[in-house]
Amino acid sequence: MNDEPLNQTTEELLDQAVAALGGARRDGQHAMARAVSKALESERHLAVQAGTGTGKSLAYLVPAIRHAHNTGSSIIVSTATIALQRQLVERDLPRLVEALEPHMQRKPTFAIMKGRNNYACLNKVAQAGFEPDETLLEDEDISWTGKHVKRVFEWVDETETGDRDDLVPGVPDLAWRQVSVTSRECLGASRCPQGEDCFAELAKQKASQVDIVVTNHALLAIDAAAETNILPEHDVVIVDEAHELDARITSVATAEINARAIKMAANRAKSLGAEGKDIRLAELADDFAIFIDSYDSGRWVDMDEPSKNQLDGLATAIIECKTAVSRPSEGESTNDPEKFAERQNLTNHLSEMAETIHRILEVFDTDDAADQDDVVWVDDSSLAVAPLSVADMLRENLFGQNTVVLTSATLALGGRFDAMAAQWGMPKGTWDSMDAGTPFNPAKSGILYVASHLPAPGRDGIA
Repeated sequence: MNDEPLNQTTEELLDQAVAALGGARRDGQHAMARAVSKALESERHLAVQAGTGTGKSLAYLVPAIRHAHNTGSSIIVSTATIALQRQLVERDLPRLVEALEPHMQRKPTFAIMKGRNNYACLNKVAQAGFEPDETLLEDEDISWTGKHVKRVFEWVDETETGDRDDLVPGVPDLAWRQVSVTSRECLGASRCPQGEDCFAELAKQKASQVDIVVTNHALLAIDAAAETNILPEHDVVIVDEAHELDARITSVATAEINARAIKMAANRAKSLGAEGKDIRLAELADDFAIFIDSYDSGRWVDMDEPSKNQLDGLATAIIECKTAVSRPSEGESTNDPEKFAERQNLTNHLSEMAETIHRILEVFDTDDAADQDDVVWVDDSSLAVAPLSVADMLRENLFGQNTVVLTSATLALGGRFDAMAAQWGMPKGTWDSMDAGTPFNPAKSGILYVASHLPAPGRDGIA
């Protein structure tokens, strides 16, 4: 049920918030807040360049809170960096909420939502006990990682959030992967033995009941590409650090395959009884390592038949192993739910690996590189694939379904936003733009330092 509409305008709320926070009026901030409020009301996309000192966080948070209050909806605020996420959740929003509460019918609410792999997986913890899963590690990593993993297990018994950022001091990525799963590896709350207590699900439930949900570009991309809702229901998205949106979403859409991942999957399959299919997969992992090492790092613009046959055979072996692993023994789901959950988890993981190979092969279904939607390359013993452009996906799944406000200190090129709009895939005629400027005078506020004592660069470049 919606709250009573607020009588105050966005600018009045902004003035009240700034006064309560001990700040001063900034013309650029007011102009941006008006533009954001207008965009939300008219349901038109908006690109805003807001230079240093504009105060852009308040300029979009105040109209966002007002809009959420008046419509009863949640608004997604997406950032590129953990630093800005923390600034919003730990400093900007708590102070803003306190400043606005006296002027609203109720206290504004907010929550942070991260990707599933940022939360400890209780099911994975239950399966592993206090020993790291050796099928996921190289021999030299076991003792080193085990110390960190044990500390994570002890922390899981105490934490209320399961959020990796709440574990201080932190642990290496290799150790955290022992107790976390990706969204694709997750069994789903309804099938997981630990579903009712899942940290990621609890965070999602909390986020579904607030005005402002702070997340990151990666999770925004996963939500846009997924068939089911990852983020809470919403019709407005505010993208801060929008100059990084394209790169971050491309990163999420990138997949890779390497020999180590294949060998680890084979080891996990062996422990689940893969009817010998794990042996063949382990052999092909060794073959794949030799195959990839024979190529220099760089892009593949074509693929010869022996390479296609190698990858096709690997994909077939992965599918056969997946089929064998996916067959639980009678009564396993109830008598041994942890083993059943691991079986489902590995099945999902093997499906993802096979999909990656098929995606790579599809790139070379055409001989004309201009007709290829993805790009394939070799890097550090891995074969990777990524989209050449995410504009189509964003056009359909982000801009086609939401009102989107994009802001950053650097968006315009030559005073125009067209280049960024095309890169994002914003449909023509559906968006407006503005430059909120900056209260600073760069010519007077900046210092250019020239290190005259350094040698000039020669023909070989800078020393």
